[in-house]
Amino acid sequence: MRCALPQNARAFGSTTTSSTKFSSGPRPAAITTRAANSNSEIDVTSRRDCLLELSSLAVGLAAWGLAPAAATAGPPPQVPMVGTYLPPAGVDDLVLFVPDSKKTPAIRAGTVNPDSPYRFALPPKFREGKVANILSGNYCQPRCDEPWTEVIFESSTEGRIAVIVSPLVKLTRQKDARIEDVGTPQGILNSLGSYITGTYIEEDDVVSATSKQQEDGRTYYYYELNAPYGTLGPHSYSACTTKGDIALLFIASANEKQWANSKDALRKAAETFRA
Repeated sequence: MRCALPQNARAFGSTTTSSTKFSSGPRPAAITTRAANSNSEIDVTSRRDCLLELSSLAVGLAAWGLAPAAATAGPPPQVPMVGTYLPPAGVDDLVLFVPDSKKTPAIRAGTVNPDSPYRFALPPKFREGKVANILSGNYCQPRCDEPWTEVIFESSTEGRIAVIVSPLVKLTRQKDARIEDVGTPQGILNSLGSYITGTYIEEDDVVSATSKQQEDGRTYYYYELNAPYGTLGPHSYSACTTKGDIALLFIASANEKQWANSKDALRKAAETFRA
């Protein structure tokens, strides 16, 4: 029986590379005897040997990339830049993000007011990132004991933006407390600073800590940090305030290269954050 194989593929599973016929020396005596008595047994045995050779060959071809690869779904479609679908924010070239009523678990649960959610501006080349389910508060809404991540936006050249929400009880037992009643800018930073850097925070990391009352009547605390060991980027601008029984923290962070490209845009983004 002949097994026609590609000339460049016979090195796998066969010692013969110049013939299209498998020839591996004398066959065992039992097979020779049966062959003398039955042509059909020769055919069956030869076919079995051929299939074994082909199986070995397929493994070799796959290893060398000569066989067709298994079908795959391919890479997921790229997330569009926010500038392609969000409206202008009226601040330089930034665009405005306002989550809809079903955007996050906290909004769907009513922990964040769906009729009056947070909002902020961001650079148009950012893309929305995925918040891991375990970090989104999905398992604990509407009564989460720990802070959770609402949204993430990222740019490989400009940095990262995230909104983190914390139960107000993490900062104070006073209900509906305004941030200035909860503590000073430095005091709040001591409680929430690790969420800005991704690790601990030291006094020398604080470039500035200020407060300002905005047109929505709320006081916001603003921070600039330079934490060399920060896991979310050493540089950051942040804004923090309270609303109802939650505290909201906006973080715009960047590595050294991103900071050089976008620190002004990130600062303006932080200044546009409203609860």
